[in-house]
Amino acid sequence: MQRAKLCLAAACLLATASTRLAAQGFDGVIQFVSYRDHSDQPDTMTQMTKGSKIRIDGMGRGDAAGAMIMNGPKRIILMTDKKQYFEMPAEMGSRETKPVKQKGTAEKTGKTEKVAGITCDVWHYKGVDGSGNPEEGEACVAKGAGLMVNRLSGGAMSRFYTLGGQAFSDALMNDAGVLKVTKNGKVTLEAVRAQATSVPDAMFAPPPDYTPLDMSQMGRPPRKP
Repeated sequence: MQRAKLCLAAACLLATASTRLAAQGFDGVIQFVSYRDHSDQPDTMTQMTKGSKIRIDGMGRGDAAGAMIMNGPKRIILMTDKKQYFEMPAEMGSRETKPVKQKGTAEKTGKTEKVAGITCDVWHYKGVDGSGNPEEGEACVAKGAGLMVNRLSGGAMSRFYTLGGQAFSDALMNDAGVLKVTKNGKVTLEAVRAQATSVPDAMFAPPPDYTPLDMSQMGRPPRKP
């Protein structure tokens, strides 16, 4: 029920939003669909953006369903089915990691595409997946709009894009987002609707009826009274 309320709130924002779309510093709501390997049934995800604040709903399934809020240095995970939340330590996102070896290439094609009304630059990539199988496709990237991969976990996830080469990595790290991805001829991620609007600040903080969860106690059995 709580997850349904979150989806309803996002839908209301989309319905009442301005239709003005801007690729530079997009504030508003974007809905995505994503497809897993060997599945034609899409998962849905909603990203809300306001300046440097981001909220992503539609993460996980069942008891693991939830949302992630990125508000400045804070990384807050909402466990919507349990009405609980916890805050990730800032050092988890800023921790230095070993350099990643490049496993492919990504080149800007010079072509553009409109995805959910937003113009993005098409990049073509070649490489291998985690199992060593060859993959090839395209990623449509927009400045200031789309799935803001670089901001996830304080930017730590952006290192993944070094696999495509320095130019592609720089594009993602320069506050660009992903609007559409194809792999081996199949769409794996796509923005299906975007609306520019002012998202309420309350969407970037835990709801008042949620209880904080101590990360140090996660995974431990409850104490006996």
